[in-house]
Amino acid sequence: MYALVDANSFYASCERVFRPDLAGRPVVVLSNNDGCIVARSKEAKALGVDMQRPYFQIKGLLERHNVTVFSSNYTLYANMSERLHSVLRDFAEQIETYSIDECFLWWSKPGTEDWRALGRRIADTVCRWTGLTVGVGIGPTKTLAKLANHMAKRGPEASGVHVLDDEPSTIAALKHVKLTDLWGISDRFAKRLACMGIDTPLKLRSAHANLIRRNLSVVGERIVYELRGEACIPLELVTPDKQNICCSRSFGSVTADYRAVAEAVATFVNAG
Repeated sequence: MYALVDANSFYASCERVFRPDLAGRPVVVLSNNDGCIVARSKEAKALGVDMQRPYFQIKGLLERHNVTVFSSNYTLYANMSERLHSVLRDFAEQIETYSIDECFLWWSKPGTEDWRALGRRIADTVCRWTGLTVGVGIGPTKTLAKLANHMAKRGPEASGVHVLDDEPSTIAALKHVKLTDLWGISDRFAKRLACMGIDTPLKLRSAHANLIRRNLSVVGERIVYELRGEACIPLELVTPDKQNICCSRSFGSVTADYRAVAEAVATFVNAG
């Protein structure tokens, strides 16, 4: 069985760990040089604060609703990420660090407690030892664990822990989501599937695997098998090298001054 554990609103949650007075209050985190929004607490999301919105465009809204604003602190987030992963390593036989706030866990056989109880124990232990709240999704494949994690946080009975360990629970979850909610299904893939008459996750699960492979490559074929509970995507126990790195900057306000832009670009490129 696999589990996907990810921290809720990670950057904002890291800041609130050290500011308990902000519990239940809206929080946002800004990018380098305070350019745009890169993280929001659920309270900030409820106010309509969009990701990647330039700070100067939304500053008035944040001030009206008394939203606490933090500059990004990537040293802190890396440290909290390591704490999170350290706690999770105690629960599984193997672990894959999927991102700074997400981990896949794997067990070769069931333990002595049921999967839902294990998921609850993982979430409670992480909260107790790090102060972070997490969502836990458990399933027989990585794709279904990812789907279960989605249900744990956004399903009709979202409780923070969700398990897909049988046919009825898997079908019920697939009925609740869109194709693009599935791990590995991009908008481009969804459009190609729609042209084949496959417009729901259940139809994809029932599709002929070879047909999907011819149209969406082996990636699509693996997703079909994974949705059926057949594990095809192994854990990446060694983190692969990054294929690209992006480091961006933005102005504090709108500018049409070519000289100012040229100078900023030259300074930034030279510093890099």
